[in-house]
Amino acid sequence: MMLGQEQDPGGGSQPPRATVSLLRSTASQQEVKVENQEDLAQLWETQWQEFLSTVEAPQILPEPSPWEDAHIFLASFEQVATAFQWPKEEWAARLRPTLGGDAEQAYSRLEVGDREDYGKMKAAILQADAVSREKQRQHFRRFCYQEAEGPRQVYNQLQRLCHQWLKVERHSKEQILEMLILEQFLAILPPEMQSWVKRHNVENSDQVISLAEDFLLRQWVPETTEPQ
Repeated sequence: MMLGQEQDPGGGSQPPRATVSLLRSTASQQEVKVENQEDLAQLWETQWQEFLSTVEAPQILPEPSPWEDAHIFLASFEQVATAFQWPKEEWAARLRPTLGGDAEQAYSRLEVGDREDYGKMKAAILQADAVSREKQRQHFRRFCYQEAEGPRQVYNQLQRLCHQWLKVERHSKEQILEMLILEQFLAILPPEMQSWVKRHNVENSDQVISLAEDFLLRQWVPETTEPQ
């Protein structure tokens, strides 16, 4: 289940750490009055190339991959792309060098003609992210005592699997609670409603609830076709 961006102590949201410096420098540039728009564009282009080098270059103290939460990373990328005023048709090419893990695999499975379409690229990445998260959840829930040697090893393995699923180092307490509540909410929905909700790439509780309500509405309105 997808969640929004990380929350800071003041209740705001944070992009992945890999993009923090880029976003901050972008914000500061917006406060500076630059008469020559070409100079400003060049500054933004330089900052983007510097960001790409941080993604690709090996780190002495490696940080978690920004693609561990595709929703957060894509939202941050779109903020940057909008601030830089990049044409929408360039977004896919700009994002391509940053891809890694499941995101890169999702991109490689796209038809060649779809790889320059940012909307299709984003949808494929988010779908892969949703599948990966569901696998992590199931692995945690289905882990058996016999899969490890002794109580201590069992506990340690469960702890590791739980961290992989909930990503406690990246999500706030409120976000983790929402993930757990949404998991149980989906589990107790009627089968047809559950299937309808799961077919959509939902991000938060409001969207899940809206989909469930939409399913009910479609059942009660005769002229509305069956949810597909």
